[in-house]
Amino acid sequence: MYSSFKVKNFRGFESLEINNLSRVNLIAGLNNVGKTALLEALFLYGGAYNPALTITINSLRGIETIIVESASDKTPWDSYFYNFKIDKQIELIGVDDANRHRILKFKVARPSMEEISEKIQLNRAEILSGKGQKLIGVNSTILELEFEETGKKKGKAILVVDGNGIRSQVIRPPPFQTVFLPSRSRTSVIESAERFGNLDIIGKQEILLEALKTFEPRLRRLSVLVIGGVPMIHGDIGLNRLLPLPQMGDGMTRLAEIILAIGNAPNGMVLVDEIENGIHHSTMSNVWRTIDKASQLFNTQVFATTHSLECIKAAHSVFKENDIYDLKVHRLERTDATVCALTYGKDELDAAFEIMLEVR
Repeated sequence: MYSSFKVKNFRGFESLEINNLSRVNLIAGLNNVGKTALLEALFLYGGAYNPALTITINSLRGIETIIVESASDKTPWDSYFYNFKIDKQIELIGVDDANRHRILKFKVARPSMEEISEKIQLNRAEILSGKGQKLIGVNSTILELEFEETGKKKGKAILVVDGNGIRSQVIRPPPFQTVFLPSRSRTSVIESAERFGNLDIIGKQEILLEALKTFEPRLRRLSVLVIGGVPMIHGDIGLNRLLPLPQMGDGMTRLAEIILAIGNAPNGMVLVDEIENGIHHSTMSNVWRTIDKASQLFNTQVFATTHSLECIKAAHSVFKENDIYDLKVHRLERTDATVCALTYGKDELDAAFEIMLEVR
């Protein structure tokens, strides 16, 4: 797990460093201070060697397509760079519990054909068919990713976007699984069914059942049924037939996607934007108990944003029940153009709640 994370020249962060990370981390702060952007930075960092994830985070923002039709000073990645300054590179730096470092650096480039040919290998069939020359053209925009980490050689990967589409070069698989749950959309029923199946294979499906019972005590079992060619999680609540999970309410669906994400990211990270969405404040303590149990079981580090004081208080209360208090609340605050993080642990939260200090 990571003990610190630093972001430079990404979105609204000229430089932001968060230390004393825990197994579960809540990100608070006013609107537009950069809570979601911090999750996006962590998502790119978790992907480690894949520059195409920059396209994925655009889609999470509702930007579905990128088209580059002609040469321009603008690039598809302008908004990723602090104050749109693409002449400066983005840096994401993490340090884990074993003091191992990984550094990712993103920069926009417009190299020559000769330079590009050294970085990307053309498919033989494309070359023979004459398509090879179309892969890189004068309108191409290149995002270059450079990475270095303790005990390993430095490496590079590139993402090319132009009128011919998007092509990326991935050097190796990510070091661990990272799952991003956005606030604006829900995980598809097909993906949820697949994640449930992954838990079923290793005999860990009961953790989802026990979690959902906190919302629906009548729930007896869960099963994946294929209806109309679409696999979907169904539950038995004592009716004469199984009920699709999405019909059991937003709270059940939200909790299920969180627990399934944690279970499918062992030794990895889960990023949840606006974790309280769809969940009534009176049930937050039970939600945090299930998140605590699942993240311990799968050794998954959780980062979640929130606007809810009830959510923070519920998490604080639940983690105080444990022998080890594995929660940190990081409040992002903007002063002029600078964003910094104030970190609250157990004692700091106790004191803050006693004097009614704003921690959201």
